[in-house]
Amino acid sequence: MVRELICILALSGAILSSADASAGAVPRPWTPVKADDSRVSVWGRDYSFSSNGMPVSVRALGRELLAGPMRIVCRTDGGDAVTWKKGGCWLQEADTESATHCLWQESDVIALNGVVRTEFDGMSKVTLTAMTAPSAKGKKCSSVWLEIPMRPEIAKLYVFSPASWEKLNNVGGVKGPMSWPFRCAVWLGDEKAGLCWFCESDEKLAQVTNVVEVLPGTKETVFRVRLAEEAFISPRTWVFGLQATPVKPWSGLRAKNRVMHSPRMGIGITIKRPERWWTAQRAFPNGNMESLMDAAKANGVSTVAFHEDWIPIQNNPACRGDFKAIVDACHARGLKALVYQGYELSPIDPLWGDLHEKCLGVEESGRYVGYWYRQPAQRDYRVCYANEFAGKWLERAKAAYVKLGLDGFYLDGTIMPRACANGKHGCGWRDAKGKLHATYPFFAVRKMMRELYEFVDARGGTIDAHQSGYICPATLAFVHSYWDGEQLACSKQDIKRALNLEAFRAEFMGVNHGVPCEFLCYEVPGKWSYDDAMALTLLHNVLVRPCGFGSEARLKPYWDKLDAFGAADAEWIPYWENPLQTSPASVKASIYRRNGKHLAVVSNISPDASVMAEVKLPAGVRKVVDLSSGRDLPVRDGKVLVELAPFRLKMLEF
Repeated sequence: MVRELICILALSGAILSSADASAGAVPRPWTPVKADDSRVSVWGRDYSFSSNGMPVSVRALGRELLAGPMRIVCRTDGGDAVTWKKGGCWLQEADTESATHCLWQESDVIALNGVVRTEFDGMSKVTLTAMTAPSAKGKKCSSVWLEIPMRPEIAKLYVFSPASWEKLNNVGGVKGPMSWPFRCAVWLGDEKAGLCWFCESDEKLAQVTNVVEVLPGTKETVFRVRLAEEAFISPRTWVFGLQATPVKPWSGLRAKNRVMHSPRMGIGITIKRPERWWTAQRAFPNGNMESLMDAAKANGVSTVAFHEDWIPIQNNPACRGDFKAIVDACHARGLKALVYQGYELSPIDPLWGDLHEKCLGVEESGRYVGYWYRQPAQRDYRVCYANEFAGKWLERAKAAYVKLGLDGFYLDGTIMPRACANGKHGCGWRDAKGKLHATYPFFAVRKMMRELYEFVDARGGTIDAHQSGYICPATLAFVHSYWDGEQLACSKQDIKRALNLEAFRAEFMGVNHGVPCEFLCYEVPGKWSYDDAMALTLLHNVLVRPCGFGSEARLKPYWDKLDAFGAADAEWIPYWENPLQTSPASVKASIYRRNGKHLAVVSNISPDASVMAEVKLPAGVRKVVDLSSGRDLPVRDGKVLVELAPFRLKMLEF
């Protein structure tokens, strides 16, 4: 990687930074790995081992996530439970970036070997092998389950991937037993921390409809993966990942960095007109780029993310030089400029002829995955990053970053290891009947994202990921923020009813994953608006991102109130911790507390009923200001009444 960076920076006349030159350094903000024979510690988390084939303790931010040791549960072909008689572990190798532990267990029927390689961000790659023990005497192992017993008070929320955008059913609260066919990633946790299991392929897993289960109980909530459900003699190996969250310190980036998305580029720009129309579509509809940028800056925007048509070829950042004028115009106003990159390869790309057959994503039907047409006339096809295209894309992205003086990238789906069955680069597998199955290249995408993250972060830049419906820290760790919610626009459900509070806390808060989140809202007149969305998001200390120059004015009143109070530097107390008692049940309140003052966000999340909300105040409060009207609210018996329409909020200061 260093050699590639030197070449790129030499072309631009830049000097290689010391951050790039330091080989083996742990990327910021992480800390070096510390390990011994029984434990590995990374930033914010500890994984402990004992005479067991799996970790016996996982701690995140000082809290124990497990109700007991992880366990491998086995039965013989006669139905007898396997009893483990002995086992052990040791630290095989370690450096500042990772630690590898070797583990083993043995019974009369089966022996188990495990290798757990834990990296600086807490991602543990687990390789588990089961084989017949010498004392088996003809008995066979017929079932192998991985069971992770989590503390019930922590395993309250879940998110799994892949998600269907037809219906919001991959996220929510753990209410009772749940089982699914193969899911490539499952996260269980609460509003502060959690644990993710992920796996690239179900080829070695049990081929049953309930391969993944969540079984809540009073003493433990068991996350179970059925590794095998048939007798075997020869060694059988499974590879999967485990990662506790949050993955890194909370940066507060969302509160201090207001991003605006520019969906198209604009026409009639008043600076020197670009040579090519693809840098002149719809971002600046009144034809005056300068006034729109000035207004965005005045309204509080600090970063503009330019969408796909900033370049003539989809996902190829080798742009025309005329876009540099737009970046310079941003910088002249103190605005940062991010540019779109995604998950596509276009037939107009010079790499298409040599690479498309072995680099495109392939469906289980055997077809390439094609998306929309765009101008100049081309169709975008989904690429898989588990091949040489990843390296070529990284080279292009780095070169564009330096040449244009960019401030980062807006990545559309790039961090999501999408299902791929292209055997020409090693994805996919066929079952005994010849049916093609897809796989999910987590480790390849993770490797690519780490390289891009280190390059951009060393230059003070930002990677902003759009990944709607996907939560897996193995790749999410290597971005600075994420933008989530597009799946709601594609859902046939009523958003106000489908996106419940538990679903929001599981996927859209960011703090329990360690990466700030902003909410994506496509407005539907009469059904879903920025104001509707803010009634839900601001309860969770999350903002809606404006989309299109001019739209930021709609969110400026919220931003101004938060900034005037100093919310970015305040203590935030969420509604589930009951900082204020409210009624009726559809009304929730979260508060910001700073220098003895409070800013309350009071929301009515009923989809159709207006309410007169009653808010009980802390003792001694005599004055409450409704910031929407600027008027004082009468305080009677330590309470105020607040009139709230469906999916509307009010901000009260006291």
